Amino acid sequence: MSLRPASLFVLVAAAFLQSACQPRESSVERGIREQVLHAGNGVEPSTLDPQRNSGSPEAFIINELFDALVVADPDNINEVLPCGAERWEISADGLDYTFHLRRDGRWSNGDPVTAEDYRASFVRIVEPGLGGTLANLAYPIAGAEDYHRGKSKDPATIGVSTDGPYVLRIRLRAPLPQLLNYLETYPFVAVHRASIEANGGWTNPSGLWTKPGRMVSSGPYRLKEWQPNHPLVIERNPHFRDAARIRLREIHFHPIESLDTEDRAYRTGQLHSTSGVPTTKLPVYRKQWPDQLHVAPRLGLHYLNVNTEHPVLRDPRVRRALAFAIDRQQLADKVLGRGEIPARSLGQPGMGNYQPKNQITEGAADARRLLAEAGFPGGTGFPKVTYLYNTSERNREVAEALQQIWRRELGIDVELRNEEWKVFLDSRRTGRYELARAGWNPFTPECAELFLLCHSTSEFNDSRWTNATYDRLYDQAASTMDRTARHALYQELDRMILDEMPVIPLAYNTVIRLVHPSVQGWRDNLRDSRQLSSLGLAAPGDAP
Repeated sequence: MSLRPASLFVLVAAAFLQSACQPRESSVERGIREQVLHAGNGVEPSTLDPQRNSGSPEAFIINELFDALVVADPDNINEVLPCGAERWEISADGLDYTFHLRRDGRWSNGDPVTAEDYRASFVRIVEPGLGGTLANLAYPIAGAEDYHRGKSKDPATIGVSTDGPYVLRIRLRAPLPQLLNYLETYPFVAVHRASIEANGGWTNPSGLWTKPGRMVSSGPYRLKEWQPNHPLVIERNPHFRDAARIRLREIHFHPIESLDTEDRAYRTGQLHSTSGVPTTKLPVYRKQWPDQLHVAPRLGLHYLNVNTEHPVLRDPRVRRALAFAIDRQQLADKVLGRGEIPARSLGQPGMGNYQPKNQITEGAADARRLLAEAGFPGGTGFPKVTYLYNTSERNREVAEALQQIWRRELGIDVELRNEEWKVFLDSRRTGRYELARAGWNPFTPECAELFLLCHSTSEFNDSRWTNATYDRLYDQAASTMDRTARHALYQELDRMILDEMPVIPLAYNTVIRLVHPSVQGWRDNLRDSRQLSSLGLAAPGDAP
């Protein structure tokens, strides 16, 4: 029996209404069912090239795509665990390291991961034509700095060699207490030379090898999708040596710069985790959903870069005045508002058991005195300078607070300039700024890395400050294996920073994010080492 058109219309309409009344499955719910994690990543990644990257948002992705020789121990920030290497030996003088690679390491195209892959990649870090911003992390390797600076043209002069397909040797120019910690980080992963050569060249900074379908990676995941202003998607690497234990089928990194927008996405079931939390929402989450609010201290520093080449800012009295005028406790409590600890020294207390003795104790009265001594009493005659920050409500709030502090305490006007992430990084790196926000999340649990921010040869030295005595003391500290002697040198470095103030410490880091109850295996730690490949998704109440 056939239905009349009117009857058919009624059935179709009823079916439509029934489906419309059923709640739509959210991304979080679908992700649980399909083992797909949706993570807020803050900004659009600027690069996925490990040897060219310098940003934390990119690092979280790169760490899932590539294997390092060792990996951070989430339970002990001072220790590392085997990863691409199954074991290693260190010579008695601390100069020679021998790594024995796993035999089952595989690239995402099935090729074996070899010692030559690591050797070539470590050389690539200091290839002058690549423009890697973290090249100086490799300077402790014998010959690396000379090669990067063009004093040597022969890569064979760099202290990295192989002994067969699965043995890698590293020779240092001086002992380095934190070498193993450096080797767990993204600049020191191996990259796949053949695929890079086929997509623009080994040292081409504009090569296309990081595009989906072209990237060959060695970690638990491989790149699936990457389009600007869309989630970046990585999927399980079927050739990964331990693929059977990887529970998440895909991870979607959402580039949402606005914390308010990201918060709405979390509350509407679009994200399993966020990159941060709006300060105004913290009381609500603390009261109503404390199990989803993760507040954890993190090694690292919020600070300001001061362009010491600027005609006015080259005067250390002006730089110190800007630093002393800031009430750090108020800034941490009222503006940052996430449990940050006020920073009164460059060296972070407790980092590697270091306890700084030289700290900022001066206040606004001292700041006004210094500014007057520099020729600007009450701010009279002080030229307008610009404070540069990158897009984020939180960064804007800090910028506006500092602007008000300097106007109130010193009588000077500071203009605010906001740039998107990639442009901001380039402006700061090339010196197109006067004052600029900065943050550093250390690669290692050793204070030397924070002091490296002011070394004249450092790629991180965006303040452009140079001081031969500081450089000498830093170089001595960086190669001193005895902790007591090393910390004594750190105290001197902290004293010099307070005297010159090329950078202005603000606060030590705290990481705050939201994590959905369905996420299994999340572990907060001082390095904010997420290791997303160890996670799984399960409906709350289900067994992991």
